[in-house]
Amino acid sequence: MNKRTVAIIGAGRVGGAVGRLLAQAGYAVTAVATRNKETAEQARAFIGAGDPLTDVVKAAASADIVLLTTPDGAIKSVCDSIAAGKGFRPGAVVVHMSGAQTLDPLDAAKGSGAYRAVIHPLQSVPSMELGERNIAGSYFRIEADPEAAQTARELVHTLGGIELVMPKWGSDKGSAALYHAGAVVVSNFFVALVDFGLRYYQALGANKEDALKAVLPLIKGTLANIESAGIPAALTGPIMRGDVETVKGHLQAMAVRAPELLPLYRELARHTVMVARDKNSIDPQTAADIQKLMEL
Repeated sequence: MNKRTVAIIGAGRVGGAVGRLLAQAGYAVTAVATRNKETAEQARAFIGAGDPLTDVVKAAASADIVLLTTPDGAIKSVCDSIAAGKGFRPGAVVVHMSGAQTLDPLDAAKGSGAYRAVIHPLQSVPSMELGERNIAGSYFRIEADPEAAQTARELVHTLGGIELVMPKWGSDKGSAALYHAGAVVVSNFFVALVDFGLRYYQALGANKEDALKAVLPLIKGTLANIESAGIPAALTGPIMRGDVETVKGHLQAMAVRAPELLPLYRELARHTVMVARDKNSIDPQTAADIQKLMEL
């Protein structure tokens, strides 16, 4: 079966972005279903196709591919409701896009004669517009029933994605949680880390918005270094150089001027020592000296 018809269930940021990309690529988006009609109509307008519906059973029944892009906690209940209403076509492929969930929330679909798949982009989607722009080129986690694997890979290919191969993946909750935690660290924690860095300038009286403008070129330069040189090669700074006195000065200044910043600085410094050792830029004794400073 050439599965080209798609229903979007839960057309928020991810559903809207993916729906639009698939529609532009030639997939027939048959329905866009959300909890209220106005939201469905807004999503439909962005996607450019699909009947705006609030009836998820009717929406699912209209397509051979059903994308459940609801919040994580609603995937199972929505899938169960559609299955109870006999909304899944036999042989349909039912897909969710949650990084933290396995195939398990889609079990009711499998019980209805459909097949399950997960495709999750390693990408931040703060809006439909930015999702449409950023998803292409992203790596995806793919997990699927054997009968749905080809369709899942075709969807990822159509979205401009690349499959992330993880040989130790176990198709279990622990694997999904570990995978998702990595995404949280490099994306969500990165935003929090930048906020943490700005607090040093705020402690010196700088305006937060001005401080962000000031460090953005440094952030962009660092990301460019990571992209071109990789990790650990992109690491620079006093820990990479083994400059114990500079690091000691940081700690002393924080203790006096901004003691609330010390705990996280110490934790980050400990890990940075490990990265510097991976780069072979500091010897074991210097690494031990810096680690000892973090314990004081």
